[in-house]
Amino acid sequence: MLRRIPLIGFLLSAWESFDQQALRFRASLSQEENAAQVRWIRELLLVAAILLALGYSFGDRPFFEQMVGPLVSQAPRLERYHELLSFSYWSVAKLLGYGVFPMLHIALRGGRLGEFGLALGGASAVDEKIRLPWARMYLVLLCGILPLVFAVSFSQSFQRNYPFYRQASRSVFDFLVWEAEYLSTFVAVEYFFRGYLLFGLRRYLGSLALFVSMVPYCLIHVLKPAPEAIGSIFAGLLLGTLALCTGSLWAGVLLHVSVALSMDVLASWQSGRLPHLW
Repeated sequence: MLRRIPLIGFLLSAWESFDQQALRFRASLSQEENAAQVRWIRELLLVAAILLALGYSFGDRPFFEQMVGPLVSQAPRLERYHELLSFSYWSVAKLLGYGVFPMLHIALRGGRLGEFGLALGGASAVDEKIRLPWARMYLVLLCGILPLVFAVSFSQSFQRNYPFYRQASRSVFDFLVWEAEYLSTFVAVEYFFRGYLLFGLRRYLGSLALFVSMVPYCLIHVLKPAPEAIGSIFAGLLLGTLALCTGSLWAGVLLHVSVALSMDVLASWQSGRLPHLW
């Protein structure tokens, strides 16, 4: 009965296709090649866990405030940008932990970054019946989400919570620097969960790779409001399936970036806080 619902039917068909591909891949492996694949999966999950733990412990703003904040407070010119600098630290930490270090791991293992979701046209590896063009899917999803974001932007709570950087309205400089830092983190997050983890596991695990990568993605949202935390489960599975069906993570990256930017712009506009001075 669930298959009669178009989206669920497509997801189930896609997952079955991923599993069939993984089954054929595992059957083609020799005993030594299979052992090498198992070692790779162990190594990948171990490195991912270490990066997540380090990011949580040392890559967030509380660590910046504890270790660097007092020094910034002593410099009058820097103190003006104290909050922005804390977000800069947070952004750089995300880019390193979710992007640069996983890429370095792949490079040291002799892998090709394009095989981990960065290619613009890598969907040829999936069955034709579930193959999707990533650019068209991005536009379709964006057209469905933007009207909802616009409707929500009229609410007081939305306007109070966005942008996260409270002084983004102080100047165009503050707003642009904040957006550059904020939006870049979505590229790194998408790469870590829908590139490094998902594409690193899919050939051997099939659809199970979607669920393995979804669990830590959900956990980084557990301190968010309940609807967002629960929604991250379904978003992780949907965006992961989309990445595998298109052979690329760019639809998810652009969707995240576009929605996040529109939320900040709309919240600032609705509350009269769009900056006018450089």
